[in-house]
Amino acid sequence: MLAILFTLLAALPHSADLYVSGFFDSSVQRFLGPRSATPGAAGGTYARPVARRPWGIAFGPDGALWVANQQGSPAIVRVSGPFSATPGVVETIVDSGAFYDLAFGPDGNLYAAGAGPVQRFDVVTHQLIDEFTHGYDLAETRGIAFGPDGNLYVSNYESGRKGEIVRFDGLTGDFLGVYVATGRAGLRAPWKLIFDGRGDLLVANWESGSGNVLRFPAHAVNGASVFIARDGLNPLYLAIGPDRNLYVSSSGNSGASGSVLRFDGRTGAFVDVFIPAVEGGPRGLAFAPGAR
Repeated sequence: MLAILFTLLAALPHSADLYVSGFFDSSVQRFLGPRSATPGAAGGTYARPVARRPWGIAFGPDGALWVANQQGSPAIVRVSGPFSATPGVVETIVDSGAFYDLAFGPDGNLYAAGAGPVQRFDVVTHQLIDEFTHGYDLAETRGIAFGPDGNLYVSNYESGRKGEIVRFDGLTGDFLGVYVATGRAGLRAPWKLIFDGRGDLLVANWESGSGNVLRFPAHAVNGASVFIARDGLNPLYLAIGPDRNLYVSSSGNSGASGSVLRFDGRTGAFVDVFIPAVEGGPRGLAFAPGAR
């Protein structure tokens, strides 16, 4: 039994690779993870084309990489995972719609955000189950995440009117309230939101060519603060790496350029430019599961 265990461990990669969606390149690209011998090095194009304008990406319970398309058809695709028999093979899941972000819920199903209510899809049949969120009008939903409390947190943006984080019951979809109101700690245009290992909420906040990452403590939202501020940072998507640091996709001024930056997961201090340039401009970030 011990010999089998060592064999299985040896088969796992030493570091989870980082997958990045290239927006204008219609691709998902792979880069070596932070614990590899050459962290951040290009590992090749994982899939192309995946969708016209790929945005949020997330690994599902099936080990596949699911990709949201912000523009055109197909709207959601499934890319066979790196440990499958057919890695990189693309399958259409949802034909029409426009989505910014994806998440997998406590029920194992797929949740998709774009405009209006967050939609829920059966992860096996790929059929629409329902419009999950209700009780509060959502405009442009650029980011979603299930919190440590099991509830669904949503970035809700409406140009010139609001940029807020709202919360819904993770089982029923009932509206629970505005978690972070427009303007708190400078929140104006929320994109991706994630929870770190302490349960704090981190939000990419970018509009009109400048931005930052905000932090809202788990038990004291009123203690919100700017977690990351850096000249030229245009944050869109966030991910926590296997090294517990925060990775941020930052779009370039030209739109088709951009990089992935790494920051200390506890302090927010700048660590390095993890990936200097991503073809087509970086959007979604996801670390492959299963690495040690």
